[in-house]
Amino acid sequence: MSQYQHFIFLDYPIKPTPRFGWNKPPHAKLYEIINRNRLLYEEYLKKFLKHKEKFIHINRHENKAFPNCPFWINGWLPGLDSVAIYGFLCENNPMRYYEIGSGNSTKFAKQAIKDHNLQTEILSIDPSPRAEIDSICDHVVRQPLENVDLHIFDDLETGDILFIDNSHRSFMNSDVTVIFLEILPRLKPGVFIEFHDIYLPHDYPQEWITRYYNEQYLLASTLLADGNKYEIIFPGMFIAQDPELSKVLAPLWDDPKMQGVERHGGSFWIKTK
Repeated sequence: MSQYQHFIFLDYPIKPTPRFGWNKPPHAKLYEIINRNRLLYEEYLKKFLKHKEKFIHINRHENKAFPNCPFWINGWLPGLDSVAIYGFLCENNPMRYYEIGSGNSTKFAKQAIKDHNLQTEILSIDPSPRAEIDSICDHVVRQPLENVDLHIFDDLETGDILFIDNSHRSFMNSDVTVIFLEILPRLKPGVFIEFHDIYLPHDYPQEWITRYYNEQYLLASTLLADGNKYEIIFPGMFIAQDPELSKVLAPLWDDPKMQGVERHGGSFWIKTK
């Protein structure tokens, strides 16, 4: 075991298994809520497709001579997620792009800023990102989120982006708990928020049962209980699995320069009202 791994003993037996999706119907109410905004998802996809020429000039594979540059086949960030980061930055031209968890997402964000001369500054909150990330950020906070002064999130304004790719686990004093109980309620209207590794309206996949992720259950509960607080603007996995919506980016994915790039996504974007 590493210093970051711990045994957790449960006093009540559980059997982790997907309850929704994966050869079962999706969660009915969540599907209804997410499906309502499908015209908006299509609109964003069409806007993102306008950047096709920029996308196809991003390398498919890593070029170690240029460690700061993004590349599509990276093993962590699927194609649709990378498109969304780049696309929303171009659409919003925000003053601030905050990341909780940095890596390939940071590289795609920086590429969008460079390609379109955006005004955006990148703030990275991550206790231990790869070394090359620091050089492409404007501000870095190298400590766990739960130790950060949360007043920095008061600076986020309409159109700004908060990208969240964290531990995906809610415990006492964990990053997920801090986000849902302390950060989300303080955000101003119009802030774009991305959660990563979200499968809604489906459950987590069977092969992830030993990870014990629970972040998307908090997100699902939030959407089910307080639909007037947030607008769903881009549910990546829903889009990737929808026969109509998944076709919109076909001209990008079918380009020979995008061969082998994963077409799905696990990012779930909402916006505060």
